This record gives sequence, C-alpha cells and structure tokens, in this order.
Amino acid sequence: MSSPSPAPRPRPAWREPRFLLGLVLVVASVAGVAGLVAASDRSVEVYAARHALAAGDEVAAGDLVGVRVRLGKTASAYLHAAPQPDTVVTRTIAAGELVPVGALGAASAQRETSVVISVDGELPASVDVGSSVDVWSAEASGAGAGAGAPKFKAPRVLVPSGTVVRVVRDSGLGAGGGVAVEVRLPKDSTAELLESLANGDDITVLPAGA
Repeated sequence: MSSPSPAPRPRPAWREPRFLLGLVLVVASVAGVAGLVAASDRSVEVYAARHALAAGDEVAAGDLVGVRVRLGKTASAYLHAAPQPDTVVTRTIAAGELVPVGALGAASAQRETSVVISVDGELPASVDVGSSVDVWSAEASGAGAGAGAPKFKAPRVLVPSGTVVRVVRDSGLGAGGGVAVEVRLPKDSTAELLESLANGDDITVLPAGA
C-alpha cells in the first residue's frame, strides 16, 4: 500500500506577486512624498549671531550658528559662508539675529578714512590710483620777503603710507591748474591733516619713502 504524498509547502508570503506589487507601490509612494516635500522646501542655510555683537567686534565662526530659513529673493542679503579673517560688524547685531552681509566689513577699512587733497601742479609720474604715498606738509608761518608771498617752515611727513584712491585733474582747481587726490589714511591722522589744510599749509603728495 503506497504512502500518501506529502502536502505541498506553502509559498512564502514575500514571494507572492501581490505582496511584491504592494511593496513596490508603498516604496514608490514614500519616495514620491519625500520628493514632493524636498521640492517644496525653499529654505536656505544662513548664519545667525550666536550672541550679541557690537559694532567693531571681530567675527569668527564660533560667533555664528547656521539656521535654515525661508528668505525668498532676500536670501543673498545674508551671510551664507564663514566670514573671512579680519571681518568685523559695522553695527550692533542682536543674539539670534540673521547676519546681513551689509553689516560686515574689513577691520582695516574701519580704521581708515579718505580725504581729498588739492595739490598745485602735477603729481609725480609714479603716483596714481593704488600708489602708496606720503603726505608732506610745510606749515605756513606768515608773509615772506615778497609782497604778499606766503612763508613756510621746513616740510615734514604729516601722513606716512597713505593709499591713493582717486586722482582728478581739473584746470579749475587753481590759477595754474592742479590735481585733486583722494587718499585713504588712518583715521587718527585725519584731524591733523584737516587742520593743516584749513591753515593754508603747503601740502605735497609724494611716493612713499621718497
């Protein structure tokens, strides 16, 4: 008498076509939702102040914290990358405030200013935009031997190592023509130079070290 045939093993559920089809649909649905969320996320990462920063404070990566916010078209107005060395804030930034690019500047620029100096005659050929120059001053000391001719003391370097920002040649600057030179110089030299100009001292701009 023959023994009964063993019952067939049930097929694992994960091999069922309907199960596999359902799994594919679930994965596709999740991926679609994730893609839709990512596409609708218009936030960008910018920097905010980790603590309050006063005007003139140097800014380093440790003073900032990255945050994701929706800024739209104004995103470019805020700091996206770590600041360069020698960067300072030019106005107070509160703790947690997004850091505007316009509120940052170079520390060296905050210690300097520009003054326009009118010079009689022509400048030396080597003096042009970007040149390093010394500003010389001969102090006026009253009338000279000639009728009404001014008398000046020995010249001295009033401002060493300024930088020429702009040169304007204009025949209207004086009877014999002249040149207006915009020089960037340390702020602590400004008062003395302006006083010298106001006193009618003879001002000359020469190459630095000349």
